[in-house]
Amino acid sequence: MSSRLFELRAQLPKGQRIQIGLLGAVFIILLWWAAVRLGFFNEKILPTPFAILGSIPELIGRDQLFYHLGLTIFMNVASWIEGALIALPVGFVIGLIPLFNALFGGYVTATRYIPLTATIVLFMAAFGIYMFMKVQFLTFAILIFLITAVISRIQETPQIYVDAVKTLGASKWQIVKTVFIPHVISRVFSDFINIVAISWTYAVYVELINKQEGGIGALLYNLYYRQNQAEKLYMLILIMVGVGFCFDVLLRFVDRKVFPFKYA
Repeated sequence: MSSRLFELRAQLPKGQRIQIGLLGAVFIILLWWAAVRLGFFNEKILPTPFAILGSIPELIGRDQLFYHLGLTIFMNVASWIEGALIALPVGFVIGLIPLFNALFGGYVTATRYIPLTATIVLFMAAFGIYMFMKVQFLTFAILIFLITAVISRIQETPQIYVDAVKTLGASKWQIVKTVFIPHVISRVFSDFINIVAISWTYAVYVELINKQEGGIGALLYNLYYRQNQAEKLYMLILIMVGVGFCFDVLLRFVDRKVFPFKYA
């Protein structure tokens, strides 16, 4: 068993992976604590892990953690749903129909290079400074990557599948329904899982607009930049990572249940 620990690309048993992972976490925490205690880092910049954990009760009580976290989750989920509802039909039209691909395909692909943070002023001018604007900004951040993913997955669909249903006399709509839709959506769902991680990053940024409305981004600003409570800043970052990881696990679970043939 121990020899597999250093084999190239060897697969360890799940229980062993968990045990080693926990040892790694303990090592990191102890190394972090020692580095701060020995004076390598200023506690006002990098508090000890125990100081960070100790900030949880006050975050939950006085700082209304769950209220702000709920706003951030709502904003993200709303943008995911809106982004998917727009990206799928637009991506299918551009990816399947040569005319629209020639008209818009190159421009849609180029939108991936838009500096998103620079567009926030345009969204403020168009939609105001409240929650609706923030959802639209996050939706746009998802769209520019998700539409491209749909187009790419359509182009990657093996022609042999298309030819097979053609020999059975399938119409264009039947080809789309029986070949492209199941194949593309099953692959795009994996892309979607990776793309939605982007929205967590931009959510914190966009919540700095109209901070009175709340959200994790607004809470981060108030606790650190105004109150200089570094331990709460780190705790909020860890909470965001934890929530994001939970959504990742949930979406991957849905992926395995809805598209089991991908894992056969």
